[in-house]
Amino acid sequence: MATYRTFTTVGDNGPFVSKLILELPRAVRTKDLDEGTFSVYVERLDPKTGEIALTKEHRTDPVGKPSLGYIPVRHAYAATDAGTPAPEGAFAVLELPENRLTKRIDGEILYSSLRESRFTVTQTAPIPALASDGAPIAGLVFDECAGDVCPQLAGWDLSGRGTFAGIELTYALYSPNIEAVNARKAAETWPFAPAWKPIETAPLLLWLHGAGEGGDDPYLTVTGNKVVALGEGDIQAKLGGAAYVLCPTCPTFWMDSGSGQMDDDNRTIYADAVMALLEETIAAHPDIDRSRIYIGGLSNGGFMTCRLITDHPDAFACAVACCTPWVGELGTDAEYAAMAKTPIWFVQVDDDPLVTAENHLKALWPRLQAADPVEAHATYYDTIADETGVYHDEDGRPTRYMGHVVWINVYHDTVKTELDGTNVMWEGFPVTLWQWVGRHSR
Repeated sequence: MATYRTFTTVGDNGPFVSKLILELPRAVRTKDLDEGTFSVYVERLDPKTGEIALTKEHRTDPVGKPSLGYIPVRHAYAATDAGTPAPEGAFAVLELPENRLTKRIDGEILYSSLRESRFTVTQTAPIPALASDGAPIAGLVFDECAGDVCPQLAGWDLSGRGTFAGIELTYALYSPNIEAVNARKAAETWPFAPAWKPIETAPLLLWLHGAGEGGDDPYLTVTGNKVVALGEGDIQAKLGGAAYVLCPTCPTFWMDSGSGQMDDDNRTIYADAVMALLEETIAAHPDIDRSRIYIGGLSNGGFMTCRLITDHPDAFACAVACCTPWVGELGTDAEYAAMAKTPIWFVQVDDDPLVTAENHLKALWPRLQAADPVEAHATYYDTIADETGVYHDEDGRPTRYMGHVVWINVYHDTVKTELDGTNVMWEGFPVTLWQWVGRHSR
C-alpha cells in the first residue's frame, strides 16, 4: 500500500480537501495522466467515535446519511513533492471538487463538527514509463495518509491553551514574520521609491468567532469561516503590513451568562478571561503596539465585541461588529456612553433570520448616536451573494447566501459603505473596512 497527503483549501464555505498528493514509485509525465487514471473513495469519520459520520445533504432531510462515496477527479498532473505542477515528477496530484465528501467540517450556524477523511485511491489505468523500454506503473492503491498541507495556516499557532481568570481557554495566534515583510518591501520599493521604513512594531487584532466555531479546537475556530484570511497578504497589508491576530475559542458561547447556553441578556461569563488572555499575549510579544489593539467578531463574537468595548472603553483603538446579537433595548444609557468611546463599524444584512436588524442594529444604532460616538459606521445590505464568481445557483446566478453570513464580505474586504450607501471616508478618501481599521491608533 502507498501513502498520500491531503491538501486543504479554506474558502468561503469552510475548509475542503481540494487535492490529494500521491507519492509514486518513480517519475511520470503529466501528459500521461488524466481524470480516469485513479478513482477516489472516501469515508468521513467522527474523530471522537471513529464511526462514519451521518450528514444531511439538505436541511429538510429527516435523517442523516452515511458520509462516504466516490469523488470525481477534476484534474490530474505530475508534480513536485510540494504538489507544484510539473511536466514530469515523482508525485501525482488529483484535484477534487468542493462538495459534501471533501468538506473537513460539518454543521450549521450554531454548531460545527470536525471530520476525519480516510481516502482510498485506486489506480484504474496504467501509466507509461518514461523510458520506451520500461514497464508501466500499474496496480497502485493509496490508503495511508501521510499528513495534510494547508498553506493558509502558515504563521498560525493552534496550540494555545491556558487558564485565564479561572476559565480554561484554547486559542490560535497568528504571528507575522516582520523581518520577512521588511525585506520584501525593501526589495519591492528600491530604487524606484523612497527607502522602505522598516516595521518595528505591529498591531494586534482580537478576533472573536461565532457560535458554530467554539469548543476546544482552534483549528475549527480559524478555518470554519475563513478566519485565516486575516493572516493573508491583503488584510495584513491594510493593517500596516504586519499584524498579530489572536483568536480565542469559547468553550460554550460568548453569549453564555452562566447557563451554558446562549443567553439573550447582553451578559457573558467570559469577558475577564478574554481580557486576561489578551493582556498575557501582549506582554509575551514586546513588538505588539499597545496603541493599536483592535477588536472584532461575528455573530456571537460581534456581541462579545460590543460587550468588551463597553466594559473596557479605553482598551481598543477601534472595533468591528458583524451581525451582532447585542440586544438594543437592553443596553443602558451608561453602556451606550461607554460603547461610544471606541470607533466602531457595524455590518448587518436586512434579511438575517437569526440576528434580526430590528432587535439589534436598528435598536442599538439610535441609542449609540444619542451618546455622541467618537466615530461610528454601519454597512447595511439588503441581501448578500457570492462576489467571487466561483459559486452559482442552478440557473447560473451568483449563489445567494443566508443573510447571517455577512462575514464572507468582511473577509473579502468589500465592506465599505455607510447607511446611506456612500463610501466611508478617511481624510477625504474612500476606505474599505480593513483599511479603516488599519488607520486607527489610540
